[in-house]
Amino acid sequence: MIAFVILAILALGGGVGVVVARQPVHSALFLIMNILALAIFYILLSAEFLAAAQVIVYAGAIMVLFLFVVTLLTAGKDDAEPQESLQGQRLTAGILAVLAGGGLAVLGVLFPSRSVPFGLPPNFGNLHGMGLNLWNQDFVYLAAVALMLLTAAIGVLVLNRPPREGPKPRVKEGDS
Repeated sequence: MIAFVILAILALGGGVGVVVARQPVHSALFLIMNILALAIFYILLSAEFLAAAQVIVYAGAIMVLFLFVVTLLTAGKDDAEPQESLQGQRLTAGILAVLAGGGLAVLGVLFPSRSVPFGLPPNFGNLHGMGLNLWNQDFVYLAAVALMLLTAAIGVLVLNRPPREGPKPRVKEGDS
């Protein structure tokens, strides 16, 4: 019970740190703390495969991708130059975020997760059980997460593109 309380405090502290941190790199470090606490929770539940997947996939690959995106967004930007105006993009992003959250809530209501009243399901944490869950009942959630990651990657590319310049003037043959 003491281990659970300590891990719960670490996981909650990491989650709050992700939201409160001002620097994106600090936010990523808090997220890694949260991911590692969750992996230890999986170990306490005798789900070693889930713990290993949590650390390898999330703490490894996703965090590298996150830090890569952060460096892409901040590359070549000087702190002294003024921030460009977003011209209503914040409002649009907020509306889209609320719509995405609502869509995920609707998915959760339409496809509720199976709950086990006492104990863990028989295949919890092993590779066979994970495969059955990911490709049968929980495929909708896997597809939703993939769509969110794709949307985030496209958003980074749009935010990082150079500003458009006007059309170049045509040069006539007689002009030099």
